[in-house]
Amino acid sequence: MADNDQPNRSAEAKERSRQQSRAVSGKDVARGVSGQPAGGQRTTPKGSRNGAQGTQGKAQGTQGKGAGKGGQGVGGKRPAGGGQRSPRPGGRPAGATGPRRSSTALLTWGVVGLVLIVVIVLVVVKLTSGSSSPGTAPTSQPLPATIAQQVTDIPASVYDTVGISSPTVTVTPPKVLKNQPLLTFNGQPGVFYMGGEFCPYCAAQRWAIVASLSRFGKFTGLGTMQSSSTDVYANTQTLTFAKATFSSPYVAVRLREYYSNVQNSSGTGYTILNPLNATEKKLVKKFDVGKYTGASTSSGGSIPFMDIGNKVLVAGASYTPAVLSGLTRAQIAGGLTTAKNPVTQAVIATSNYLSAATCASDGNKPASVCGSKGVTEAAKAMGLKS
Repeated sequence: MADNDQPNRSAEAKERSRQQSRAVSGKDVARGVSGQPAGGQRTTPKGSRNGAQGTQGKAQGTQGKGAGKGGQGVGGKRPAGGGQRSPRPGGRPAGATGPRRSSTALLTWGVVGLVLIVVIVLVVVKLTSGSSSPGTAPTSQPLPATIAQQVTDIPASVYDTVGISSPTVTVTPPKVLKNQPLLTFNGQPGVFYMGGEFCPYCAAQRWAIVASLSRFGKFTGLGTMQSSSTDVYANTQTLTFAKATFSSPYVAVRLREYYSNVQNSSGTGYTILNPLNATEKKLVKKFDVGKYTGASTSSGGSIPFMDIGNKVLVAGASYTPAVLSGLTRAQIAGGLTTAKNPVTQAVIATSNYLSAATCASDGNKPASVCGSKGVTEAAKAMGLKS
């Protein structure tokens, strides 16, 4: 992915630009284009935005190697993944011109030819049937209860102590929308998320999303996941919303892992896992573009992508996935009670921003969350009012 940052831009700005470079155009998503990941950090399957299937690393989003968020990303360029190729048939035996071949020789060549045909057929069948249809990545399993509890029940004191900054990890605030009608789902203020399981930027952002939304309601069906092994920040440990649901008396949440962690049959991207409905496609087409998200490409199309009440947009990861490198899910979740932990600071600061955006959308409910020190600090920094 080319880095178009000017020489005088800070390393921090470069990282953010890189994370948001992968894009998966909102137009493509609106058309239901499959096979290419949605932007990662803006991710594109391979890569994602620091965000944008947001974050966008090397991906098909910007399109990194393989397919990668950043993304097919719907928020990153589409990943271009390398699929296995069928072996070429063996060379044909040269015909002999002298004496006539014996029946034994002809039989031997016949058997060899038959074996080659069978092998080729088996390889083709495996390639076309193994990854041609959408599905959850083989590594996905129900999230262990201990990890689920650690990430959804973080002490309020940690949120207030961390606030919205970290001395070691840069945390980028979301983009605030102006003069837009409130997003609602079934009469409630709405929160929409679109990402991809392959996307490393989505992997980082999910920790903060789960932590934040858990202050407003309850998750069920969370699963384990890791980002693509062939994208930047390979194998970042995370969660997945592929089979998750969320219930809340304050907001209605729609979670879409648009792309899986499984390459499609042509090796050009990742299979579509959670398709978008018509309303969601319109949201992506309208708001997941540079005009609103500040993406480095005017067409935008980054993953992870979030629209919180049409008040705030998140396109790409709020912090670099590098901070999670080499850590297990248990280590990440287990450290969320320690405010001085760099990983915790990145996750919690991001969570406070997301929580402030949710409070601005739902009338500042519940008061225990919306009136907390960390959330009010975030709201002030973004200039948000309920």
